[in-house]
Amino acid sequence: MMKKLMLFLCMILLIPAVKAAEPNPSVKYIQRTMKALEESTAENPARVRVLFYGQSIVAQEWTKMVQQDLIAKYPTVKFTFQNNAIGGYTSERLVRTSESDLYPWYPDLLFFHVYGSTEKYEEIVRNVRQRTTAEIVLWTSHLNAKQSVQQMRDQRDQRSKEILAVADKYHCMVIDLNKKWCDLLHKNGWAPGKLLQDSIHLTPKGCKYYAQFISEEIVRLPGTSGEESVSGSIRKIALSDPAVQKNADHSVSVKFKGNRISAVSGPNWSKSANAKILLDGKDPAVFKDLWINTRTSCCPKWMPSIYSVRFNVPLIKEKWTLTALPDSAKDGKKIHYKVSGSITGSDGEGFSTEDFVSPSGRVVIPKGSFNTMFGYFKMDLPKDYKVVWQSIPLFADPYYPGETGEPSVLIQNCSNEEHVLTIIPTGKIDIEAFIVNTPAK
Repeated sequence: MMKKLMLFLCMILLIPAVKAAEPNPSVKYIQRTMKALEESTAENPARVRVLFYGQSIVAQEWTKMVQQDLIAKYPTVKFTFQNNAIGGYTSERLVRTSESDLYPWYPDLLFFHVYGSTEKYEEIVRNVRQRTTAEIVLWTSHLNAKQSVQQMRDQRDQRSKEILAVADKYHCMVIDLNKKWCDLLHKNGWAPGKLLQDSIHLTPKGCKYYAQFISEEIVRLPGTSGEESVSGSIRKIALSDPAVQKNADHSVSVKFKGNRISAVSGPNWSKSANAKILLDGKDPAVFKDLWINTRTSCCPKWMPSIYSVRFNVPLIKEKWTLTALPDSAKDGKKIHYKVSGSITGSDGEGFSTEDFVSPSGRVVIPKGSFNTMFGYFKMDLPKDYKVVWQSIPLFADPYYPGETGEPSVLIQNCSNEEHVLTIIPTGKIDIEAFIVNTPAK
């Protein structure tokens, strides 16, 4: 009996060890985020902002499954999740709505996928690199109901090739979901539409596989911390740093290089206190780049009425209303409108088929900016058609502290250069440190 046992053990030792699957090489491009997740503790939790952006596929339930998986793996992390996907919006439209939905939200980690022009797809990725410090996750598309599983396994489709090329060019993590999807269908002998509820959208089971294919590759590479030359840097400046100067009038000045700076709140802040901030000695309100217009109200259905509302001058904090006039076309293809701001007041009239610049310069709507898909939804332009949005600052106005340890944005979207921020308190303030985001140039 003992001889048989020894023989068995020897045979086990001679069996080659099963080599663990190698991680996706491009996962190295999200290791700043992964390091923060892994090192988070209950006493010192990481705070991570995660944005999902794209169209209807990214609006489906699989994104919530990925979120739940991250929460389960990293229970001490204080996640902020946001999904700003817009169903039906290809890259040609999304490149415009991203001005209000993507760059101002300034995620730590971006999950991005969209159909349409890969030229506009690339433009969005390029803008993320230039305007934020987000680490980016891209992936190739799953199959639609009409594609051939065998053909897609034998030869890569052109769109997958282009997505992989964009990921390589901008050093993004890329997941070859298309290959995984094809292999899954082939292995089980399933038709291309097996996991779809129509020609393209996922069934609940399809969502589970989609989430699995994404989540299983979001892993930590020990000893790495992301690549600053790719996604820029996020640095903490302690109060003891030479860049911070405490002035005789109790104001605090900090020198920084980047396009975003936040203050981390300490525990000893007077509840009645707040602080005014200056950028390079000026009121932040005078800088045009420190303002945005929010996503407009939706019509038809869930789609923004206008892709983006631009402006030529610094804004003021107010609400805007665009109202269609009676001579507007019933099918919504030519809208005659007037605009009015809650503070600015009446600010001109225009037509959706023409470029419009309001007298104040606070509303700029190029022709072709209106969503005209009323016919697609078999509906007319509503008789009381109105579009509303808000002009909001990308700076603290004034600065109020968050909870202890919570970073609060002071300035965002300033030029990615050297600046001096000055904080002028009205009472007792307690700032533990500053956090500076510097996109890679």
